[in-house]
Amino acid sequence: MPTCISCFNQSYAIFDPRKSSSFQKINCDHPDCTYFKCVNEQCVYTMKYADQSVTKGFGAHETISVIGKGEGKAIFHGALFGCPNDNHGFDEDARDGALAGVLGLSRVTISFISQLGSIIKKRFSYCLVIPLPNGEYTSSYLKFGTDMGYRRPSTQATKFINHPNNFYYLSLKDISIDNERMNFPPDTFDITVSGEGGCIIDSGSVLTYFHSDVYWKLHEKFVSYFERFQLAQLSDCPEPIQLCYFLPETFNRFPSTAFYFEDANLRIDGENVFIIDYENHFFLLAVAPHDDLVALIGSQQQRDTRFVYDLNIDLLSFVKENCSDDSA
Repeated sequence: MPTCISCFNQSYAIFDPRKSSSFQKINCDHPDCTYFKCVNEQCVYTMKYADQSVTKGFGAHETISVIGKGEGKAIFHGALFGCPNDNHGFDEDARDGALAGVLGLSRVTISFISQLGSIIKKRFSYCLVIPLPNGEYTSSYLKFGTDMGYRRPSTQATKFINHPNNFYYLSLKDISIDNERMNFPPDTFDITVSGEGGCIIDSGSVLTYFHSDVYWKLHEKFVSYFERFQLAQLSDCPEPIQLCYFLPETFNRFPSTAFYFEDANLRIDGENVFIIDYENHFFLLAVAPHDDLVALIGSQQQRDTRFVYDLNIDLLSFVKENCSDDSA
C-alpha cells in the first residue's frame, strides 16, 4: 500500500489494495500504462482539473459494481482507475471528511463515464442538493442510463461544443444579474483559434470562475446591487473569493443570476449564487477571478437543478427540481 503524501482527510476508511482479490496494479509494460506515465518502473499519473486541483498516484485495475434500482447491478471487471496518494487544492473541509476521491465524468477515454459507456447508455444525471441552514447535507444521487425522470415542459437543452481537452464546453452568450443583462460583447465567451476561452460546466469545482476582465464587471454589478441595502462589506474574504458581506439577521434579498446559452437559459436563484453562512452571519459571492480565458460554471450555481448529460447526441438538458426530494 503506497504511503500517503497528502491523502484526503476522509471519514471513510482509506482503500487498502491488499484486501481486494480483484485489485491489480498496472505495470509499465501493460498497454494501459500508455494512459499514464512510467517513472522509476512505476505506472503513475498526475491529473489536474479545471479548478486547478491536482491528484497524483498510480494506475490500477479493479472490479466496479454500479447498483441500480431494485435488485439491478452492473459489474465491470478490469476497470481502469487512478489510486491517489497525493492530493492538493480540494475543498476537503466543506463536508467534514466526506470527500474520499474524484469520479471522472469527462469524455476522456479512461474516465468512469467513457469506460462504462455501453453499460450506462452514455447518459448520466445529477441533482445537487442545497445544504440546510445548519450546514448539514442530504445525499445527492448520480444516475446513469435511463434512471432519470426529467422530461417536463420546462426542460431546456443546449448542445455541447467539441474541444480537444474533453471538458463539457457550452456556448455561453451573456449573463444577467437581478434580471439585468450584462450585454457582454458577442465573442466574450467564444473559443479562440488556439483553443483558449469558451465556457465549461464542471460539477467538480465549487466556485464559478471568469477571466478577470469579465469577473470585475460582474463584481461591480453585485456591489452596486447591495449598496441599496447598506450592507457591511468584509475585507478578509477567503481566497480566491473577492466579495463578501456581513449577513443581517433578516436579510434575504439575494439577486438571481442567469446564464444565456445557445437555445437555453439557466436561471440561478439568489441563494445559490452565494455561499451563505447563517450561523456566523456572513455570505460570499461564489464567483472568483482567474487568469485563464475559459469561464467555468461550478457546482454552487448548479444546485436544485436536474442536469442530464446525453453523450449520444452531445446534449445537456436541465430543469429546476427540488433535489432534496431525489431518491436512489
